Amino acid sequence: MPRRLFLRASLCAGLAAVCPFVRAQNAPLRMAVHPYSSTLTLVGVHRPLVQFLEKALGRPVEFYTAASFDAYVAALTAGEYDIAISPPHFGVMAIESKNYVPLAHYSSWLEPFLVVRRDGALHQAADLAGKRIAMADKTAFIRLAIIKLLADRGLVADKDYEIVEMPTHGASIMAAVQGAADAGLAMGTILRLQPADVQQRVRPILAGLKFPNLFTLAHRRMGDALVTQLKRALHDFPQTPEGKAFFDKTGYGGYENITPDELAVLAPYANMVRPGSGMKP
Repeated sequence: MPRRLFLRASLCAGLAAVCPFVRAQNAPLRMAVHPYSSTLTLVGVHRPLVQFLEKALGRPVEFYTAASFDAYVAALTAGEYDIAISPPHFGVMAIESKNYVPLAHYSSWLEPFLVVRRDGALHQAADLAGKRIAMADKTAFIRLAIIKLLADRGLVADKDYEIVEMPTHGASIMAAVQGAADAGLAMGTILRLQPADVQQRVRPILAGLKFPNLFTLAHRRMGDALVTQLKRALHDFPQTPEGKAFFDKTGYGGYENITPDELAVLAPYANMVRPGSGMKP
């Protein structure tokens, strides 16, 4: 073979071997947020974070959510997401699976509570006897926490009060506002995403619970270097103008590292939703 043709053939062979690697390096990262509100709301809220990470990582980042909580958890368990923003108890399970690396959780506390109409007569747990409480996702962390709290105060689900199933936590709040339920499951970050008139028409009861907030995780297939770069970018984000606007809007506060003690606190809630647990919220 003439030398020029040999070099060209060798170059092509080399490119064929390198191209899959190059494509993998430039492939979009899939960032998914669990569907705690409508898709339109989630996309709008997280757009600044997506755009910042694209610049910081030099990679396209595609936003994902899921049609339901079950679908999100199934995809997370299957390792379909590169970056996942997850409820803490499912975050524990993803970390234990060895597929995901813990990066951070939001620094504000996860504080589940119930909302009732501001002009209503419900003020404490005893007032909820015989009432309807709107809740989303039987495996949601805030639902498990509230059901346990009510049980500790003598009210058993489906016996002492009725659960009205809703598609999202935002819809649970609206059910309380519109009278489709007497109370709705919520937390501060979700309530802040509702229109101002909705916020003004409700008030919280049964507050006081505090847990580590949503986990941000990275799949190990991203590699140590990219995972380290991502973690650094997350901690830089709150200092940027777009990051400050994001945290002002959501009330998430910023990022903190996930500690072993926090994982231990959350482990019992993860156990409640493991396959075969028999948990029926």
